[in-house]
Amino acid sequence: MPAYVWAGVLLLALLLGLGYATRLGTVPGAWKISQADVVLAEQTWDEALTVALPHDWDSAQRRWDDEAHYRLHWPAASPDLPDFQARGLGLLIPRAGVRFKVLFNGEWVARETWRDPNTGYFDASVQTHMVLLPPSLLAPDWADNQLEIHIKGQALRISGVSAVWLGPADTLWKHHQWLTWWQVNLTWMVTAAALMLGLLSLLVWMPSGERLYGFLGASLLMLAVRLWLSTPAYLPGPFAAWDYVHKLTFTWYCGFTFLFLAELFRFRPSRVRAAVWAMMGVAPIWFGLLLWSQNYQLNRAWNGLILLLCVVSLLREIHRARWGANAQQRLMVVVCLATMITGVRDFWVVQMGGLGTLGVMGDADIRWMTPGSLMLMFAMGSVMLQRINTSLESTEQRGLELAEQLRQREEALHNVYVQLRSAENQRVLEAERRRLTRDMHDGLGSQLVQTLNLVRSSGPMLDSATVASLLTQALAELRMTLDSLEPMEGDLPAILGTVRQRIGPSLQAARIELDWQVQEVPGIAHLNAQGVMHLFRCLQEVFANIVKHAQATRVCVSTWVADGAVHLRVCDNGTGFGGTSDAVFTSGGRGLHNLRMRAAAMGATLSITQALPGTCVTFRFGTHAPTPENEATT
Repeated sequence: MPAYVWAGVLLLALLLGLGYATRLGTVPGAWKISQADVVLAEQTWDEALTVALPHDWDSAQRRWDDEAHYRLHWPAASPDLPDFQARGLGLLIPRAGVRFKVLFNGEWVARETWRDPNTGYFDASVQTHMVLLPPSLLAPDWADNQLEIHIKGQALRISGVSAVWLGPADTLWKHHQWLTWWQVNLTWMVTAAALMLGLLSLLVWMPSGERLYGFLGASLLMLAVRLWLSTPAYLPGPFAAWDYVHKLTFTWYCGFTFLFLAELFRFRPSRVRAAVWAMMGVAPIWFGLLLWSQNYQLNRAWNGLILLLCVVSLLREIHRARWGANAQQRLMVVVCLATMITGVRDFWVVQMGGLGTLGVMGDADIRWMTPGSLMLMFAMGSVMLQRINTSLESTEQRGLELAEQLRQREEALHNVYVQLRSAENQRVLEAERRRLTRDMHDGLGSQLVQTLNLVRSSGPMLDSATVASLLTQALAELRMTLDSLEPMEGDLPAILGTVRQRIGPSLQAARIELDWQVQEVPGIAHLNAQGVMHLFRCLQEVFANIVKHAQATRVCVSTWVADGAVHLRVCDNGTGFGGTSDAVFTSGGRGLHNLRMRAAAMGATLSITQALPGTCVTFRFGTHAPTPENEATT
């Protein structure tokens, strides 16, 4: 069964229950007093008027600052007169306000905020009152008892007395508790619920920015303030100021509720929406005029206008939503219609005295709109929760879709990565092939060509020692090329160990002592196979110069770490460059130029300094790889 169907059934049952709870009946064993004599404070009882209860004294007198005295018509004794000495005598006043006090045989027995009307906010008419009449004050003759209720007026608030009940205290107390639950306890419950749901709606609205939740939160907070001011709570400050807020919050509550419904139904801007905004904007000025003029008819006219606007807007919603309305919209139409019935009933009873004109006010003064607002609030909360749930489901679905899209993108990127890696491997292989081809052409090939030319040109006079020397050099070139293919990338001590094996025999043959001070140093990440070959060539050039030209007897190879870089130094104790000037170190010949080019290609800086005696060649390996320009140049 759709939600709006069973909601309509429940609301119909609730309205019937409200009618039953506020039905006009009798209190068993008690007298209903429905007539009284009334005079103003400055009048005598000889000038009294006999009126029927309930009586709206303000509407009759049109004077807010007067004080009225009601002398109730004491009931005649009945044959079943109860024993009031044992059970107590009580007076149940369903409504009296705004401030009143009760006299029994000339003695004060009860009063509610009987003080200056401008010293605080309190409305005694919002609840029923139970007054105990002391048996000691009973007159010997039952008919001689006198009961008076004095009413003090309050501007822009209806004052008067409803029909009252006189009888056994225990019987009236049960009826008093029933009325108090409807008039006070239920109001506090609805106030707390509206406050919590309103704050929750605003908390949802702030991050989402969806106006539907903003209108809902504003509506419920206005309702919470309105109901709070409709409870028997004393508030300091001018009564008129709190009464102004009390009336204004009702207007804004109705306005924000309509805007919530308009947002829910996705209505485009219309004249009704514009009228609602205008009503909310004019309300502060209107109630200021009401406060200044003290004309209560303005308040009745304003409430009638609100009611009319609500009825028209609801009918327009029903008209627009009759085709294609979803379950939430149909539910809100049903609940709003039921709430509207409670509002119309309260306006007729409270503002227009509808039942009072029939002389049957009694307990029917209980407001129906409080439980009606509770129904509307629950329906709004249900809509909000459903929308949040729908939003969460949509977000979850969107998250799953995004996750699937992300998985597909990751798969595509992985495929692209595999292709790029394959292409990069192919590029590296091609570069390595070109390097090996170049090295073998420039080194091994050159040596073999020289040897071949020597063999061809020498004929029978071939010098075997020279051929052996050339073939040895060619073999050394081949070994160096093969050494560069070993997995030594970045491992400087391993690279130098290989160099030591290759140059050791030549140093021994030249009677040069090798001082090996190579220490463990961090790996050099950018020193790849091509860089290893460059380092081999550089060290080959350095040691060749030492053997051929330096006339050294000792050479030292050392490594260390300083300033975040790895240092390699080769120092000899030979003749050096024959001077103390450093000019030759910055310029140099073709050999030094090649050293600098190769050092730059492998990501190192080269410095050549005097050792006195001898020369030091230092390589400094930084943390950055060689640039493509340097690599291409090399």
